[in-house]
Amino acid sequence: MKNMVIALLIALVPLKARAVEPAGQVQGQGQARGRPNIIFILADDMSFDSVSANNEQMGPLKTPHIDRLIEQGMNFTDAHSGSAVCTPTRYGLLTGRYCWRTKLKSRVLWNWAAPLIEEERLTVAELLQQQGYVTGMVGKWHLGMTWFDKEGTPANAHLELSDAPFRKESAERVAAVGRSVDFTKAIRGGPVDHGFDYYFGVDVPNFPPYVWIENDRTLGIPSVPKPEAMYGHPGPMLPGWKLEEILPGLSDKAVSWITEQSKQKKPFFLYLPLTSPHAPIVPSKAFQGKSGISKYGDFVIETDWVVGQVMKALEEAGIADNTLLIFSTDNGTSPQANFGELESYGVDLQHHFKGHKFDIHEGGHRVPFVARWPERIQAGSTCSETICMNDFMATVADILEAPLPDHAAEDSTSILKLLTGEATELPGHPSVVNHSVGGQFAIRKGRWKLVPKPEVQLFDLDADPKESRNLAASHPEIVKEMADRLVEYRNSGRSTTR
Repeated sequence: MKNMVIALLIALVPLKARAVEPAGQVQGQGQARGRPNIIFILADDMSFDSVSANNEQMGPLKTPHIDRLIEQGMNFTDAHSGSAVCTPTRYGLLTGRYCWRTKLKSRVLWNWAAPLIEEERLTVAELLQQQGYVTGMVGKWHLGMTWFDKEGTPANAHLELSDAPFRKESAERVAAVGRSVDFTKAIRGGPVDHGFDYYFGVDVPNFPPYVWIENDRTLGIPSVPKPEAMYGHPGPMLPGWKLEEILPGLSDKAVSWITEQSKQKKPFFLYLPLTSPHAPIVPSKAFQGKSGISKYGDFVIETDWVVGQVMKALEEAGIADNTLLIFSTDNGTSPQANFGELESYGVDLQHHFKGHKFDIHEGGHRVPFVARWPERIQAGSTCSETICMNDFMATVADILEAPLPDHAAEDSTSILKLLTGEATELPGHPSVVNHSVGGQFAIRKGRWKLVPKPEVQLFDLDADPKESRNLAASHPEIVKEMADRLVEYRNSGRSTTR
């Protein structure tokens, strides 16, 4: 009977997934051969030019582990986050849908915000759960949660999207939520309600509550106010909380979770959204002063180290070959990096592109995107096709030969053929839409980038990657075509045609 059950399970695995596995592959102690494990590492506020393999002008600041990942996998040179800021990109990565289709049309979620992902919306984690994966998330959520008061009533349901602690008209409303939350009650609307079997992390490192969250509970009661001298918005904190311990804490938890899952028979998905090198710029003790440049330089080095720890965990568990490991970032580098100070040390993080986090310029959303999967991705390969982080969900579905419902992943297109080298371009890939912190749009068509408002701007990114020459007047037909396409995407509710 046992052999019959095993045979049946093997038969249920798609032929495409089984066919690519070489005979005699060595797996981790417990994992069955077949579908790949999937890990997505998402750094925070780190541009394309913040990876030393991408930028010869980084001087003494190096990212050796990410560079090694590039050597072992495929490096995308025209990849984009779904937005130039945090929350919208995370929404798009997990749902395959542009965030500007939601109620959040600009900016990010602030303290104590309610859940942004709709209850009925399919996420990539839920898709993978349906396909038999164990799903875990370690890191920064920043997509809203429902917190309850002592009566069991949602304490934050009345907050508006614009309510923030730094706005005079809403500061007291926001602060009152923090005072009313009962931290002994379960949290709703977070990762475990959107497809993750396990969660460990923080909502936002510089927002309250300052405490670890595991699954749907805080680990301890944040019972004291955050000290004014500590970076972040005011609110409740767990006694003894230290910002410097967040990143190494996430690294340790991710490595231990990978190691444990490698002993199990089910494949796993780990979403690892780091809190670095976003402010608060707080390298841990082991990395303080390591760059010889600045705290920000130290934090970039520590971020790179976390990537190395994940790579090491996969290798030691014997599952690296059949693991799709992706590294990317949620948007470009923040001005808090202090570009001028970095340049005084010979570090130019705006070498290739204009702008930074928040901007519609390429520096706001052109991000590093590296994929390693030794079984199917050629080491040292490069792809120049324009892609968006939203494409992750459709790519996962393609790998597993799992159909996506029509009402899911409306802005996600599979890039599997690019990853495997079966294609070098995707003629049917929709134009990628860029979005700024203030809600400004841009759209891409090959080498062309159109920014329709407030001034019509058209740039040839092949010839002018720093967007210094507006060619709109000399190419009115391209302007019209791209502007019409953007209107179509916005009005139709999707950019894909499936």
